Amino acid sequence: MLVRFLIVFLVLAGTVFAQTPSFTGFIDGYYSGNFNKPPDRTNALRAFDVNHNEFSLNYAELAIEQTPAPVGFRVDVGVGDAASIVNSFEPSTRTFYEYLQQAYVSGKTGNLTVDFGKFVTPLGAEVIETKDNWNYSRSLLFNWAIPFYHFGVRTTYAVSDKVSLGATVTNGWNNVKDNNSAKTVGLSATLKPGKATWIVNYMFGNETTPGAFGPGPGGDGETRHAIDSTLIYDFNEKVSLMANYDYIRDNSNPLVGAAHLQGFAAYAKFTPTPKVVLVPRYEWFDDPTGSALPQPDPNQTARLPQTAQEFTFTSKFPIHDQMSLFAEYRRDWSDLNSFEGENGFEDSQDTVTFGVVFTFTRAGS
Repeated sequence: MLVRFLIVFLVLAGTVFAQTPSFTGFIDGYYSGNFNKPPDRTNALRAFDVNHNEFSLNYAELAIEQTPAPVGFRVDVGVGDAASIVNSFEPSTRTFYEYLQQAYVSGKTGNLTVDFGKFVTPLGAEVIETKDNWNYSRSLLFNWAIPFYHFGVRTTYAVSDKVSLGATVTNGWNNVKDNNSAKTVGLSATLKPGKATWIVNYMFGNETTPGAFGPGPGGDGETRHAIDSTLIYDFNEKVSLMANYDYIRDNSNPLVGAAHLQGFAAYAKFTPTPKVVLVPRYEWFDDPTGSALPQPDPNQTARLPQTAQEFTFTSKFPIHDQMSLFAEYRRDWSDLNSFEGENGFEDSQDTVTFGVVFTFTRAGS
């Protein structure tokens, strides 16, 4: 089905658009070793680098894009563990969505761009594609605080080359098929004063499945609020800093009713030579109602509060314009015994991961 969709889409795109679309893509694979040696061979709390002692295909993606002039489109298709994980929350049983990370049409008039379809979330400091992140593994905030994607309408208005504003109206978090009749609204602003970039997002909407709780706190009509802020400062070509903060208040959480969580991540990127990039990251994630982070005992009915932290040190080696190698050490720890080991659950885990990412690009006309 995926191959047939691409063939039909490319034929139609070539007919409708006089310009040739651009093609970009990558292949991302890794090997990860967990010093806890978990019996289920799973790295706890991780987003995509979940497999212990196994060579894994994280993601292989092809993106086709036609810049709107005045109309355009973008389609991102992919396979791998990341594709399955990103779409695991989708209410629809149609598995085709798993291979379709983004698919939207665009229109542009003046400084205003309008997109309609499926697109990745504007929230967060990190993205699904490893090649566009500072570290190889994803942060706790990326995996447990914010959504991966939305389906609906997105608008972006460039006030100037230093200020842009955005708004979205979507079905909700991580769903093409809506789980209720309410919609989720997002507002965003991007400021670029000098060497700094500051991005602020606010998203709110009812994410409750009708009848999930009944009346009262956590019932139908309750609202989820998300505040996300990312600040980046580029000192020069060799040194950059980044910080990300998230606060989520969810009055419709299916596990605990009303819930809230918050966390922050701090990054530093050092590029001593064009062939070496070093990135330490520290993160703190507070889940006081036990609504987001996995619980150590799956048979326990009560959700326990948990505070998790992690430190990551990533070495990236761009050995070629199209290929980069990664070597990464990461330590996760928690005030609960959340990490499975050979002799039961422990309060920490240490992993070493080796990754390789190959990229390719064909510019449009």
